[in-house]
Amino acid sequence: MLAVCRTLPVSLRRVSAVAAALAVAGALSLPAFAASAGSASSSSDGYSSSAAYTRGLNVDDLVGNTLADAPSGQYGGNGGGQYGAQYPNYQSRWSKLAFEAGGGFTAPIGNDTHGYNTWGYNFRVGAGWNFSKRIGVLVEYTFDRTKIPGSTLSFLSNESGVSPLYGNINNWSFTVDPILYQPFTKTTGAYITGGGGFYRKVTNFSTPVPFTGCDFYYGCYYGYAAQTVAHSSSNQGGLNIGAGLYWKAFGQDSNAKLYMEARYVWINSPNASNADPYGSGTEGLIPVTFGVRF
Repeated sequence: MLAVCRTLPVSLRRVSAVAAALAVAGALSLPAFAASAGSASSSSDGYSSSAAYTRGLNVDDLVGNTLADAPSGQYGGNGGGQYGAQYPNYQSRWSKLAFEAGGGFTAPIGNDTHGYNTWGYNFRVGAGWNFSKRIGVLVEYTFDRTKIPGSTLSFLSNESGVSPLYGNINNWSFTVDPILYQPFTKTTGAYITGGGGFYRKVTNFSTPVPFTGCDFYYGCYYGYAAQTVAHSSSNQGGLNIGAGLYWKAFGQDSNAKLYMEARYVWINSPNASNADPYGSGTEGLIPVTFGVRF
């Protein structure tokens, strides 16, 4: 064998030495490579992009606390956004304005039943403010017209020599009247109201007189027109109190209410005197009114 080696060329011996050195180096590095591969595999098993992403976002926060504790939207509601579940309950600053209009019949009471007054009619308009769904206040204009009984007119006709004689009494007023609602159901309820203010009472007596009129289409014609022959007026204070029932006929969410009510009205008008020969003293009325209120 030594003889063979001595006969090999020098270059071949060098190649053999390099190959042997490489083989020894590979054998020594194999355990380190295996350990590195195991470490890499362990690291690969412990790391996941989705797991890291989950830890960063905290799914529990997204599903649980974050939604439950999310700040309310502009119009309320949990997580409702700008137009949350409570948006339909929004009310403008004008929603508390109150309006009413109605009319009905008027009955006399007290001194007016002693030949001074008889049945008539009334109408009323008003505006105000609703402080809540149960409490409000209205400024009301009310007009009541009643007739003077026929027996009284006959007596005055005989005394004055004016025949036939007609008469009526007009009362109009501006009053401030608080109102308190008491609901029974979502669409029905009752209320009480009352107040006071300025009242003007005007008594008129008239008789028909003949007249001649001319019209472009019909030419001249003859007829009768009422002419005032006596007049009396007075300004005074007065009070009123009443109660009524209401019904939300257009739905429970509507502000409109149909109502019917009765009030007692007391007017501090003067007695008859030289300055006011037709004064009847204090006046009492019961107007019964039907209408709509917002």
